[in-house]
Amino acid sequence: MATANPPSVVISKPADNAPPLLPCPFRTGKFLGQGSYAKVKEAIEIETGKKFAAKVINKEFMAGKEMFFINELNILKKVSMAHPNLVTLHSYFETPLNWYLIMDLCEGGELFERLYQKGTFYEKDAIHVIKQVLEGIAYLHDNNIVHRDIKAENIMFRTKAEDSEIVIADFGLSRFINNDSDRMLQTVCGTQGYMAPEIILHKGHGKPVDMWAIGVLTFIILSGYCPFSGETVAEENNNIVHCNYEFEPEEFWTGISENAKDFIRKLLVVDPEKRLTAHQALQHEWIVSKPAEAVDLLPTVRDNLKKKFRRAVIAINVVNRLRTPPNAGRPITRSPSPSPFINKDINVKEE
Repeated sequence: MATANPPSVVISKPADNAPPLLPCPFRTGKFLGQGSYAKVKEAIEIETGKKFAAKVINKEFMAGKEMFFINELNILKKVSMAHPNLVTLHSYFETPLNWYLIMDLCEGGELFERLYQKGTFYEKDAIHVIKQVLEGIAYLHDNNIVHRDIKAENIMFRTKAEDSEIVIADFGLSRFINNDSDRMLQTVCGTQGYMAPEIILHKGHGKPVDMWAIGVLTFIILSGYCPFSGETVAEENNNIVHCNYEFEPEEFWTGISENAKDFIRKLLVVDPEKRLTAHQALQHEWIVSKPAEAVDLLPTVRDNLKKKFRRAVIAINVVNRLRTPPNAGRPITRSPSPSPFINKDINVKEE
């Protein structure tokens, strides 16, 4: 049941007569990364040794913004186990200081990390990735959910196997949307470079923003650079709202099919009503075709990613992953009674 004004979480010491904290079946492991508003750590199930990813949300940091957590929790509960290309929520609980979301540990790594490790990367490999992203997004859109943060860092490989499924992760910015309502989402959010024109222009937005982001993602994994890059954020935003991009330099696009370029053109459209929907994109000739292994794109993509924008990000990720968190390996203790925020089904509206 929805609560219009949920009470803020108060961080305080437990009373003398408070019941003891209950043991938790998980212990934390190494630091994995940073989400929209949380840290992600490895979580090991004590009884089985099975590894998961734990999204750890600090209650004090989220005081007054609990609806972000509630929204993500409800979306994860809605989509978990429902589609192979969406991350699964296995458990959730709280401690006095944090909320924990226990999800799939995608051991195959992020999309770009996987590209660096591959020996070759052909257009058919890009199709394999983008098709799965489209299938996951189509399921979300069919259930009136907008992801709003589709980007390479949120596309994970479930395993290290060559034919591993991809998984769409991080639903921290996702929202339910009502198809029967004229009210659109208004919050400016997303990742610079992937945001659609209507987000930047504060025009209200919905499902088409995910399709724009998939167009940007496709451009990047085929060439290794962002289509709208500028010297400043203002210049990049101007390129986005005017859809200023080219398939240049020509040598970066040599051997890439016209079908691939047409697919991108039909997603990077300023008018959201004219963009392909997820189901339409799945029927595009590029997605259903089987291009020949004519050109290995990996050298160009890898070199451009290093030069353009990934070098600093990868360096930070390496430092984070080598860092051992202070509480690594310690069992988690959780509150004896559930939070009012996680024991209810709440119909979340746009913030």
